[in-house]
Amino acid sequence: MYFSVNTSYKKLMSYYSAEEMKKTLKDYPKFQKRLYCRGFLITNEKQNVNLEYPFYANWKEETIGYSFYMYTHKETYAYTYERNQVIYFIIGHAYDPYNMLVDENEILKKLASAREKSEADYWDAESNLTGVFCVGYVTENQIVYTTDCAGMQLVYHGLISDKLYITSHAKLVADLKGLKQPEYIKRLTTNKYWHYWGTWLPGDLSPFDELKRMVPNHFGSYEKKQNGIEVVRFYPTEKIVETKTQQEYENTIHELGRIMSNTMECIAKKWPEKKVSISVTGGRDSMTALSCANKVYDKLHYFSYISNVDESVDAYAAKEILVHLGLEHELYEIPEKWDGYKDLPVFKKVMECNNGCIGANNTNDLKKRLYFTENPPCDMEIKSWVNEMGRGWYYNKYNKKKFPQYPYASYWRAMHKVYVGKYLIKETDNVFAEYLRKYYDKKTFDNLSWLELYFWEFAWSGGEGIFLTTEHRVSYDITIPFNNRKYVELMLTVPLEKRKVDDIPIDLITYMEPRIAETGITVHDISHTNFRAFVVRNYLEIFSKIRFGRKREKF
Repeated sequence: MYFSVNTSYKKLMSYYSAEEMKKTLKDYPKFQKRLYCRGFLITNEKQNVNLEYPFYANWKEETIGYSFYMYTHKETYAYTYERNQVIYFIIGHAYDPYNMLVDENEILKKLASAREKSEADYWDAESNLTGVFCVGYVTENQIVYTTDCAGMQLVYHGLISDKLYITSHAKLVADLKGLKQPEYIKRLTTNKYWHYWGTWLPGDLSPFDELKRMVPNHFGSYEKKQNGIEVVRFYPTEKIVETKTQQEYENTIHELGRIMSNTMECIAKKWPEKKVSISVTGGRDSMTALSCANKVYDKLHYFSYISNVDESVDAYAAKEILVHLGLEHELYEIPEKWDGYKDLPVFKKVMECNNGCIGANNTNDLKKRLYFTENPPCDMEIKSWVNEMGRGWYYNKYNKKKFPQYPYASYWRAMHKVYVGKYLIKETDNVFAEYLRKYYDKKTFDNLSWLELYFWEFAWSGGEGIFLTTEHRVSYDITIPFNNRKYVELMLTVPLEKRKVDDIPIDLITYMEPRIAETGITVHDISHTNFRAFVVRNYLEIFSKIRFGRKREKF
């Protein structure tokens, strides 16, 4: 995963109040449209989308159903479709590589037809979708909603003074309702070890007690008569069974190739008037996306960027591969000096508000985002995230062959971040214990290994989801071709031993585009060393056993 590290984090961390941001953005109006950029808010409490903070007339209002309002940033896609007094909606973008649908209105019609058959059919149709989105429907008395496959569209939800709030940005609601960060979040995000392994909160926490993170593979349901939110798991409902023979494995690779080829065709078809570019490195994930785009090479663009010395290896490897394929490659170097950097402190404030003031971006990332905001390399980036779910990620991270059959709170805490100090450890164990109780049971872990669910529903949604929503999409929009539930499930049917050694991307690249395999170019993650695995494994083994009197949870 691509978590940022900032060694001077504690000095840089601040909480910016609404009043402070009002003053700042009055002096620097050009950053007003970057605040909560590409965000959304659904609520049954009408808002004033005016020239003032935090909306600045950059948002629009739409009424959905009998009592809900949908507010979207002017750079946010939003679609609604009404049938039989039910309103279906998609916020963000979606496409269906199984039925080759790229228009959200057609997708909503498909979802409506499926729901009229049964709820199970609705969720099966929803699992066909790829993209970055929040999707749901509104009836006379109910709203049902969820995030995309891996939570790449960050969604927070909660009740405040008996009013429902569903949003992409927790601090947007905090600004509107005067919410305060709880003391636990303040202690957590200002401790000196917080910056290690990324700035993402434990469990389903948001920066504010009143809101929780929407966990993938669940939907939220709010009914006026109950005046509460019910969270329900809809996937997985059956055990995911691994393939047993080599022929079954080869068939799986071929099916993965077919689906991803369809996906890349959908992307090329969906935005014909925009510059849509694959972000390429020499790594296997972006090469998988590239190999599966072989039918639409002429309709896409290809770029890499260098913002520090380490990224040059990836960029030049990508260039060499693209030259071999006869494709044009654009290389962007983020300048060390640029006039726009004079406004970096203001941009930093905006970016930290976007993520809820739970972590400071490092300076290199801030420069990159600010530069690309003014000089975007494309209209839509095709990012290869989520493909990592097809690997035995934590087996490799810890260089460990065996994990507990079922998880417990202190184990998830030790896998999450570095926690030192009795009080912080005890509080965080309580958070994870409640999270496990709320979202998991033995049957769920028997259907799919808890390690896969940890990576899928917690690490990717809570970690990469917040970075994509609040940081990466500030500069330009992003789509993720691998962000599809049925595709991820198919990868997880491949035996673990094959996934741990990257057989899926290796064999898929060879099958779809042998010319990439011919180059022999592979970029390895230099951070995944045996020594690092030794250090984190020992931390896990020691600190997971520290429970300060808490009994180990049982499934």
